Amino acid sequence: MLVQNVQEKRKFSILQIEGMGEIDYVLLSVVLIFYGLGIVMVFSASINEGIKMDNHTYFLGRQIMWVIVSFISCIIFMFIDPGALAHYKKLLVWGVIFLLIALLFPPLIRTGIVHPSRRWFRFGDVGFQPSEFAKAVMIIYLSSILTKKGGKINDFYRGFLPPFLLVSIIAFLVLLEPDFSTAFILFFISILMFFIMGIRSLSIISLLLVSIPAVYLMISGKGYRMERIMGFLHPWSDPTDKGYQIIQSFRAFAHGEFFGVGLGKSIQKMRYLPIPHTDFIFAIIAEEMGFFGVMLVIILYMLFAYRGMRIAYNQNGSYEFLLCFGITSLIVWEAVFNIAVVTGLLPSTGISLPFLSYGGSSLLVNSILAGILLNISRNRTLEDENANDGSVYDDKWIQKN
Repeated sequence: MLVQNVQEKRKFSILQIEGMGEIDYVLLSVVLIFYGLGIVMVFSASINEGIKMDNHTYFLGRQIMWVIVSFISCIIFMFIDPGALAHYKKLLVWGVIFLLIALLFPPLIRTGIVHPSRRWFRFGDVGFQPSEFAKAVMIIYLSSILTKKGGKINDFYRGFLPPFLLVSIIAFLVLLEPDFSTAFILFFISILMFFIMGIRSLSIISLLLVSIPAVYLMISGKGYRMERIMGFLHPWSDPTDKGYQIIQSFRAFAHGEFFGVGLGKSIQKMRYLPIPHTDFIFAIIAEEMGFFGVMLVIILYMLFAYRGMRIAYNQNGSYEFLLCFGITSLIVWEAVFNIAVVTGLLPSTGISLPFLSYGGSSLLVNSILAGILLNISRNRTLEDENANDGSVYDDKWIQKN
C-alpha cells in the first residue's frame, strides 16, 4: 500500500511535468507591465522622500531589488505543484500564526527585531510583514479544506464553523498589531470563497449582522480610525488635519487632467501628499499620467481579473478553481479598495495598490500568488486535449494527502 501511494505521487509529478500546456502569456504580460510601471512610479513618487534621506534613488534601488526577488519567486511557483501546497496547508497555517504571535512578544520589540508598530520583523535593512503572507496562506488553506468538505460546507458545526474560526483567529491576531485593513481583507476574501462554494446566503447575512457590533467597537476603540471616517465624510471641514490627505489626493487628480503633467513632474509629491509612494501612489499616477494613465492602470487590473477568472472557470477540479478564484479576488479587490480610497469613495484603509505601491512583502506575496495562477493556467491545453480524463490536480489526490 505504501509503495502504491509513492507510485501514485510520482505519477502525479510526472503528469505535472510532462503534460503541461503553455502558460497564460497575456496574464504574464500584465504582471511584467505591473513590474515595470511599479518601478517607474515608485521612483517618481519617492524622490522627495529619498532626498530627505540624502539619497534620491534609495527607494528605487529597494524596489528594483524586490522586483527581482519577486519575479524569481513568481517563476519558482510556476513550477511548484499547487497540490503540494494543499498538502502542507497545516504547516503553513501554524507558521503564520506563530509569526503573528511573535510580533506581539515584547522582548522582540525591545531588541528591534520587531518594528515598534508591531506589523513587521526587521532583519538589518530588510522588513518582513507576516500579515501579507497570511493572505496567501488563508487562500491555500480555504481552497483545500472547502474542497474536502464539498457538500458538507452547509453543515454549520462540522462544515462551516471550523474553517471560519481559523480565519477569525488569524484575522484577530492581525487586528492586534493593529492592522484593521488586512484583517478586513482576510474576512472579505474568505466570505467570497465560502459564498462561491455554495454556503447559504442566510448564513453569510447572519455573520455580517453579528459582526456589526464588533466592527463598531473596533473602530470606536481607536481614535485615529474615527478620525479617518470623519475625514472621509467631511474632508473640507478640517483641511489641514483629518481631511488633509484626501484633499491633496483630489488636487493630484485635478492637476493631472487628461494627459498629466508628465513623469517626474508631480507637485503633490513634493511635501504635500504624505508618503506618496505607498498607499496613495495612484494619485501620483493620476497627476503625472492623467486620465489616460488612470485608465491604463484600471484596464490592466480588469484584464488581470478577466484572465484570472477565465483560468479558474477552465479548471475541472474544485481545488484549482477555488485557488484561482481566491488569488484573483484578493489582488483585484485590493486594487478596487485602494483606488476607492484615493478617489474619496471609501475612508482611508491602508490597503496598498497591488504590484504598484512600494512594499517588499506585498509585492513578493502577490508575485507568488501570480506564479501559482500562471502555473494552473498551464492546465488549459492538457484539459482541452484530455477532456474526459478529469482534472490534473485531482481533488481525490488532495483529500488523500
